[in-house]
Amino acid sequence: MVTTHRLFADAWLDALSVETPPDAAALVIDAALTRVDEALDQFRIRVQEAERGGDPARVAPLLRAETAILPDAAATADDAVHAVMQRVAFKRRALLPLFPPLLERLRVAHGAAAVVCARTRWRLMARRALADPGGPSSPIHGHGTRYVKSDRFDARAVESLPPGDRVRADRALKRLGESPIPVELDFRPLELGGVAVAGLWSVKAGGSNRFILRQEQDRRGPFFIVEDVGPWRDEVAV
Repeated sequence: MVTTHRLFADAWLDALSVETPPDAAALVIDAALTRVDEALDQFRIRVQEAERGGDPARVAPLLRAETAILPDAAATADDAVHAVMQRVAFKRRALLPLFPPLLERLRVAHGAAAVVCARTRWRLMARRALADPGGPSSPIHGHGTRYVKSDRFDARAVESLPPGDRVRADRALKRLGESPIPVELDFRPLELGGVAVAGLWSVKAGGSNRFILRQEQDRRGPFFIVEDVGPWRDEVAV
């Protein structure tokens, strides 16, 4: 599973000690850098495999990996490297310059892995909104822009947002019905990977979250069905 894949192992640095010559220590660090890159490549492959089936059940695990598991893993890896520095490099000052590049690579790799999860999660969310759309859950709201929550929305919101964020999202959604739409809601077509997803729109849902909206038409004209919501990263759009 994606959620159990690690980008760093403490054992990669086991060969380091206060007796390790600087040249040999550099080789150990270089090997660890290479392994981090390889682990990130394998992580990308596993996420791609998870996406191929288009299973919306992957959305929640990807969100957990992105927002909890990977940040925790990054902190654990950082702590492990600092522990080796304390054990070895602080007693052998010549080795200290070897460690910052590894710490930076770990930070960047875990951040890149989180972005991979976010991009995949949003593609699955968009696919779900189109393949499994819901019907209106209530009368249509709004005086300018008309909108209504999908009868699938509440379950999806619980999957993606904590209670406080869901309250803020509801407050933001009410403003969608204003005329004109407030500029700060950033109402626009949903773009993923630099490409607009036909038939889907997006609007801010409070904080760093965004809604997915699907456009429909009735005898009064166009309106939007709010299908989904979740944490957003700007890297998802490009």
